[in-house]
Amino acid sequence: MVRAAATGGPQDPVDRAAAIARRLERLMAREAARSGGRPPAYREIADRINRMAGRDVISRDTVRNLHLGLNQKGQASNPTVDTLDWLGRGFGISAGAGYFLDDAKASLVDEQLDQLERIGELRRALGNDGVVSLVQRASALSDGSLRVLLALADNLRQVEERAAGADPGPNAGD
Repeated sequence: MVRAAATGGPQDPVDRAAAIARRLERLMAREAARSGGRPPAYREIADRINRMAGRDVISRDTVRNLHLGLNQKGQASNPTVDTLDWLGRGFGISAGAGYFLDDAKASLVDEQLDQLERIGELRRALGNDGVVSLVQRASALSDGSLRVLLALADNLRQVEERAAGADPGPNAGD
């Protein structure tokens, strides 16, 4: 059985297990944010990966242990490279084990995931015709005017948030 060896990450097994757990937690949190706040269950992750593989390559318990950074004996988890490859693929990470074991690769992948989230937010905003119209008009503005427009948008959002928070509701006086 080939065990995962860190290349650009922690060498100590406990530190490596903690790094894997942190990265898995980030992936689960990102997925939770996209799906309404509920993180995927360990079984859901394992089932997804096993369907992708066409065979059983990971169990719910293995996902849990990696997330906790401990094995069933309470020791630092030490997964195989193959297990980490499949875990990465299950979250759409082509770097696979490299994401979990190499700090530089993890940083690059996290940066790419952040960019994808920003693109997703932009796509949702562009579904609003008013936003599209505003963007089209703003594209011809100077940098100084864009800064003023951004500050105005921030102020308007704060005013609306305060108004929504202060709104006692339709039956407040009842």
